[in-house]
Amino acid sequence: MLYLSRPARVACLLLLCLPLLILFPHSSWAHAFVIESSPTENQVLDKSPSQVTITFNEDLQSAFMSIKVTDETGKRVDTGKAQLDPNHKATMEIQLIPGVKNGIYSVNWRALSADGHPVNGVIPFQVGSSSNSPTNQAAASEGSGTSRIDLIAVRWFLYIGLSLLFGAICFRLFILPSISQDKNRSEQHKQNQRPFEILPRWTKLLWSGYGITSAAILISLPLQASWDAGVPIREGFSLPILGEALQFTGAGQIWFIQMILVLLLSVTLIYALDYSISNRQRRLWGYSSALLTLCLMLSKAFVGHPAAATHPAPAIAADFVHLAAAAFWIGSLAVMVVCLPVAGAELPVSERATLRQAALRRFAGWGIAMVAALLATGIYGAVLYIPAPSMLLNTSYGLVLLGKAALLLVMLAFAASQFRSARQAAASKRAAGGLRAEVSVGLLVMLLTAVLTHLSPGQAPAVPFEETRTAGEYNVTLAVSPNAVGSNEFKVSVQDSKGAAVSGIQQVTLTLTPADPDQDQQEFVLPVKQQQPFRSQELMTSEGTWAVKVHALTASLDAVDAEFTLHVGGKK
Repeated sequence: MLYLSRPARVACLLLLCLPLLILFPHSSWAHAFVIESSPTENQVLDKSPSQVTITFNEDLQSAFMSIKVTDETGKRVDTGKAQLDPNHKATMEIQLIPGVKNGIYSVNWRALSADGHPVNGVIPFQVGSSSNSPTNQAAASEGSGTSRIDLIAVRWFLYIGLSLLFGAICFRLFILPSISQDKNRSEQHKQNQRPFEILPRWTKLLWSGYGITSAAILISLPLQASWDAGVPIREGFSLPILGEALQFTGAGQIWFIQMILVLLLSVTLIYALDYSISNRQRRLWGYSSALLTLCLMLSKAFVGHPAAATHPAPAIAADFVHLAAAAFWIGSLAVMVVCLPVAGAELPVSERATLRQAALRRFAGWGIAMVAALLATGIYGAVLYIPAPSMLLNTSYGLVLLGKAALLLVMLAFAASQFRSARQAAASKRAAGGLRAEVSVGLLVMLLTAVLTHLSPGQAPAVPFEETRTAGEYNVTLAVSPNAVGSNEFKVSVQDSKGAAVSGIQQVTLTLTPADPDQDQQEFVLPVKQQQPFRSQELMTSEGTWAVKVHALTASLDAVDAEFTLHVGGKK
């Protein structure tokens, strides 16, 4: 019978849980985008509007939003204060000054998505008739802007710091006790042995991880606030900007929690390294340090793409487990790379070799568990953020994700080699080289992960819909284009069994029922005075699956009913 270690059994359970993650209802928006505005893009109005409203596909954060309405000379014609609609947090609005004259106007807007990424754009409109017409610039300018290199770098250092910190703690708690209890050593020596005597560089590595983590968290708020507010970096350190970020943004509120966790962590680490107290007390403080580090990782998942998912709970959980597994894996590798070459310097040469051998063998079981967790949560994340396979090659997010997956496969190849080396006593030099290479690849994986946090996953590409259903003696055809969130053209045709258009249709009604119970049902009435196909331009408010019922009434008062299943993509 094949024997599985405890970590390996955990790995099998994680892989068995993967189908449950995939089956859980999931979908994820990218950064917020406009689905409706008043005035609409390029609209020509007979009289000046009293206000401008812009509706997005998701709720917005109340910080750093702005709407500036300017005329052709650049003069502002708004009252200067944009606000969220109290009854609809996905709509921001601003009042215009009375008596706006005829001419062309530009609505420059900026908002903060639920995932913490700023978005902006321009909506032109016109008041009164004019020989000039607004240019179509909204689509070109709308977006989240370019990612800031400084934010990516800080996020990368945060991942590195968390990995060193968590890896060092877990190595001490779960790997070192086992490998240090060698049966060839005396009982007195085992009881008096301190971890930094076995691993002389371990304490420095631990505090380096804590220092990098603390610095990355500390500097992240002003950098994030300057990006969210659209101001230079130096202004992100100003008290008004920092105050608004702390009070009104999710990132600011999470930052405050993280700083408290960092301060508490410093206390637990000090006591975990205090050898004037008992070994049992030190281990309890060590477990407390591991728990606080896990809380730091969990807090990070509450800001970003997981927090903006339609169902945030499983997305946040998967992101947390993914980061924790990666930190344990890469951090423990770093401990072995830095500490194993000088491990057990006070021991005989034979015992030093045994110690290093035991470290590789002990880590192999935990490595299997971490790989399983990474695979399960990675696959779930790919399905969540890349709903269409074509997006892997057609979006920056997809390409970077492919690069990350490729590097993970390289790490797995190195890990397999280390697993074989752990069983061979003469392979220590080769194992050391493989560990260094594995850690180097792990650092690149973390860099790509940091890049992914500042890229929009994008929405599933819109694919026009057209199907025909039989309803008694009639054939009903429904076409929807572009079949995306926003404005769509609905076309309905009703034909008899011979394929001829049925004349005298009195009424055509479309009823759209969403699969998501939190969404509202929509109903459209298509004008029937025109020839078939009957057409109407209507607004789809969200992506997902919709049950569409077409109800038509003929001249002889026959009811024609047909049902369709419409999958709406997320592309604007």
